[in-house]
Amino acid sequence: MAALLALAWLALARGAGAGAGAGAGWCPPACACAIVEWEQDYQCGGVHVRALTNDFAKITCKDVKDLCAEMPTIGISSNDTLNSVSLSGCPVPDAFACLLRRLGATDALKVTLMAPAGALTSRHVEGLRNTTMLVLMKAADQTRVPYDVLTALPALRDFRLRGAKLQLPTDESSDLDESSEFPAHPSLQFVELSSDLIEEVPPAAFTRLRGVPQLHLWDNRISGIHNDSFIGMESLEELDLSRNPLKWLSPGVFSHTPKLKVLTLVATKLEEIPTGAITGLQAMEEIMIKFGSNQMTFGDRALADLPSLKKLTIDRCKTSPLPSALLHGDVKLQELVVTGSGVQGIPKGFFDGLVNLQVLDLKDNAIRVLDSDVFRPLRALQRLNLNGNRIEVLPAQLFAGLRRLISFSADANQMRSIADDAFQGAVNLQTLSLAQNRLTLSNQETEDAGYMQVERYSPFSSLSRLRVLSLSHNQMARVCHDWQFLLIQELRVLDLRYNNYTTLTREDVQFLNANITIDMRQNKIETIDVSEAPTWLSLEETPKNTSSVMLLDENPFKCDCQLYTFVRRLRGSRRLVAEPNLYPGNATCSSPPHLKGYLVRDLTPDLLICPLRDEDCPENCICNVRPATESLELNCDVEPKKYPAPDEFGLTKMYLTLRRPPKNLETLPDYVVFLNLSGTGLTEVSGVPESVKQLDLSNNLLRHPPAELIRDISVYLQGNPFVCDCSHVESVNLLQINMVKIPDFGNVTCIGGESPWRINTARLCDVQRAIILGGALAAFGVIIAVAAALAYKYSLQIRVFLFSKGWCLKMLKEEELDHNMEYDAFVSFSQKDARWVAEELVPKLEGERNLRLCVHYRDWLVGDMIPAQIARSVEQSRRTIIVLSKNFLESSWALLEFRAAHLRSQRERKARVLVVVLEDLPSENDMDAELRAYLSTNTYLKWGDPWFWEKLIYALPHRRSKLVLDKSRGGALQTRLTADGKIFNGSLKVDDELTKY
Repeated sequence: MAALLALAWLALARGAGAGAGAGAGWCPPACACAIVEWEQDYQCGGVHVRALTNDFAKITCKDVKDLCAEMPTIGISSNDTLNSVSLSGCPVPDAFACLLRRLGATDALKVTLMAPAGALTSRHVEGLRNTTMLVLMKAADQTRVPYDVLTALPALRDFRLRGAKLQLPTDESSDLDESSEFPAHPSLQFVELSSDLIEEVPPAAFTRLRGVPQLHLWDNRISGIHNDSFIGMESLEELDLSRNPLKWLSPGVFSHTPKLKVLTLVATKLEEIPTGAITGLQAMEEIMIKFGSNQMTFGDRALADLPSLKKLTIDRCKTSPLPSALLHGDVKLQELVVTGSGVQGIPKGFFDGLVNLQVLDLKDNAIRVLDSDVFRPLRALQRLNLNGNRIEVLPAQLFAGLRRLISFSADANQMRSIADDAFQGAVNLQTLSLAQNRLTLSNQETEDAGYMQVERYSPFSSLSRLRVLSLSHNQMARVCHDWQFLLIQELRVLDLRYNNYTTLTREDVQFLNANITIDMRQNKIETIDVSEAPTWLSLEETPKNTSSVMLLDENPFKCDCQLYTFVRRLRGSRRLVAEPNLYPGNATCSSPPHLKGYLVRDLTPDLLICPLRDEDCPENCICNVRPATESLELNCDVEPKKYPAPDEFGLTKMYLTLRRPPKNLETLPDYVVFLNLSGTGLTEVSGVPESVKQLDLSNNLLRHPPAELIRDISVYLQGNPFVCDCSHVESVNLLQINMVKIPDFGNVTCIGGESPWRINTARLCDVQRAIILGGALAAFGVIIAVAAALAYKYSLQIRVFLFSKGWCLKMLKEEELDHNMEYDAFVSFSQKDARWVAEELVPKLEGERNLRLCVHYRDWLVGDMIPAQIARSVEQSRRTIIVLSKNFLESSWALLEFRAAHLRSQRERKARVLVVVLEDLPSENDMDAELRAYLSTNTYLKWGDPWFWEKLIYALPHRRSKLVLDKSRGGALQTRLTADGKIFNGSLKVDDELTKY
């Protein structure tokens, strides 16, 4: 954008023509012009001008002899007066009026000369009637204060001369009209003579500046000032003598400046400020003494009797002991700063009379001891800073009477103890910081006496308005009760970082304050225990949600069973008592080894274990307690001679892993619920105790599945060489029937790597039979295939015809094996589609058709294993209705129900599965391979089909009246369609006996 503006400006300038006259946008001949960052830029020979119209002009010269002659007219002002004109490296123009005319102006408010060639005189500034500020920088050719220039500028208020080589004359009063009571320069308010190599201030050196209120003499070589140096400066209010090698101030040195308000002495070499130098200045309001390079001594009353003094700063000066009467009489002092000055103690009575002091800053000194009454006179004190001292104890009643104190800080001291009543009286204290000390806040005598139920209160318990309490970088190891239960109205921040906390108990994490941040980061916390609400407790009886938080980042958590309740809280367990939200942040586990580096926030309760003591664990075993399962886990190389009882450790069951098979499985303890015999070389398995609910037989040498076990419990079977040939059909059938009881069924394979779930057991022996019957059955097979195809294609028409004639009714009945089944159909669906099942499917089929359906939310037993429930529901139902939707495909249990029903259908070679597509048929890529294969070879029903209910009811096992042929009606098919969409054959009579087909 800037480049485009530059090109536009250049084009405009060049297009104006040489004789167009001075106007905005006109580039003088022999000049290069551009727009740079919205400013006009002219390069005309050795003169470079950067300007902003009606605002400023910055002129830089190189090898210029006569600026006014060599500078073309560029006309940047349509007003008479520019805000600023500056010259850098340019010769002083004979008349600024000429230079201003070149710029299209007549005056400038601010004039700056940087490194001017030549001294400035009054003739140079003739005609500048509105200039208020004149700055000469690096003015090496200026050897005297240009008083004639100051006189020639009637509006001048601010004059600054830097980098000159001044030598102040002695007593210039002879040049003045002593009879005049008016200042020589009535408008002048500020004079700066800095970096001007001034070595001495002779008597009456500034008489010609009579009436000037501000004089800055910083960065010169002044080593001393005479008592008469400031004669004639009765109006002086502000004096800056900083960065001078000033070593002494004599008594009465400021006697000629009775109105002096501000005195600045920064980076001097002062060795002494005696009584009488500053003492008694009635108008003095602020004194700043900083960065002294020499040891400084104060007279007994060097800074006393200053009735207007409001602020005193003594910063990083090497001071001798402070006199007790140093500040006496400074009754209006509001802010006292004595920092980094090596103060070792506060003398008695030092603060007497400072009744208006509001801010006291004594940081970075060497104070060791504080008397109990040292701050008592400071009734108005609001802020106290004692950071960076060597204080070891805060004594009793230290803050008595300081009712206005709102902030106290004593960081980075050597504090070990605080008197119990040290803060009594500071009733309005809001911010308290005692970081980087050695505090423990523990009563060692009480702890050594063995008292267990001592109320643990800190010395801050009376500070009811405290909002911020910082105790970081101490040696704290306990949580005080007043932080939890007393300071609950105002306290917002409790900073306990970098302390010695290792364990937080259930009591430690209780805080009644609903809006507090407890910062316990960077401690040594290994474990946290919290209280959990019992399940029978109602929500109304548990604490409400809170905005309080406890920050726990960067602690070395020991991620074992002791952390169980804390991890459950992170996972959403309900609070029993008022406690903050616990935020582990990015904290990681430091142990045990298998969880080291694991993010605490990602832990789940089932990962947490604790080892048993060696004396409680059998030899050659590893014993762990896992609270998540309430179990004792044993991993043994050989069967132990004696098993530890879980109830001895508050547990109810045992998970047992053996690396070698036991002699007799049935003699195992009756509290073993999980038995792991993986990889033990078993070739067969007998019975196990009834208590065992899960059995891991993976990676063994079993050639056939354990028939008796697999029917009753869950069994892991992957990695076994099962034989799946014709002679082991029953084994394959056993696996397929009980697939839902095999958790790792997806990894179970036959000895050749084939999946047993895809084997058609009915055809497993076809190869052998084909050798015997192949030739004879070939022709017959073709006939059967054709007949089957025709029958399949016209199956519905055939059944309707037989139904209407009353023929072959027995062929239309269900097999006898269906008579004892409990349900007509088992409905398999995703829980997300439960509403459709409950509101549409079940009322229609059970209410209107009197069918008996099995739905899991109503008919399954509570507490029974889901795989067993699925198997039982499929086996006890004549049909399985699959409610197919996207939700169904996302449910692993729903897909398992389909596989169980499909396997049964294949095994019995009957159409047991009905698929109802609830929405658009999902894409093949989203479907399980087995389901995709089924849908490609079988028809399905679509919800929304006008004949949906008729087709579904017809496909289900349906109850109907026994049909008897009415001979009187003849043999013709006399059918008609009833109002409810059913086909009625008038040639049949209805008997009352009900049968199934």
